[in-house]
Amino acid sequence: MIAMLVLAIGLGAVTTLLTVAIASNDRNSRDTTGTLLAQMVIEQISAQNVYSDVNVGATDCAGTVHQFSTTPGAVGTGAGATLKADGTIDFTQPVAALIASGYAMQYVDCSAAGGVTATYDVRWNVMAVSTNTSTRMITAAARSAGNQLGGFHFVVPANLRGIGGPTIGE
Repeated sequence: MIAMLVLAIGLGAVTTLLTVAIASNDRNSRDTTGTLLAQMVIEQISAQNVYSDVNVGATDCAGTVHQFSTTPGAVGTGAGATLKADGTIDFTQPVAALIASGYAMQYVDCSAAGGVTATYDVRWNVMAVSTNTSTRMITAAARSAGNQLGGFHFVVPANLRGIGGPTIGE
């Protein structure tokens, strides 16, 4: 009887441990996806010729085509999502105007497991590095939009930066 009680307590603890590990793995997967989306935005904008005003884009699994504005704003402020004092993207800014201007997207990611989708709030800022050059700094950030994990979930958005400029001979 005592052995069965000890076994029941042990199995309960193992079940709790497995549940926490699965939830943590899901959160980490979503955080990684957010980071990869921010990296994709930086790479798409960096690949665009700095003298071109053609927007680039990406299509999510819901079939929505998201256009990326690549036009840099003024030195110190940039164009697109507002930067906080520490240089990271400010997610308190309303997203609707950013989406309309091409500096944000609500990207839908489809998981292969069970058709589960997750939406990510992705924003970016494109800033001229100096007044006499066409080099630009791209800051992009992404986070999981809303509460999609069934409980309390807070993640600091992934903020990435990259520098893009004309290639030699341009």
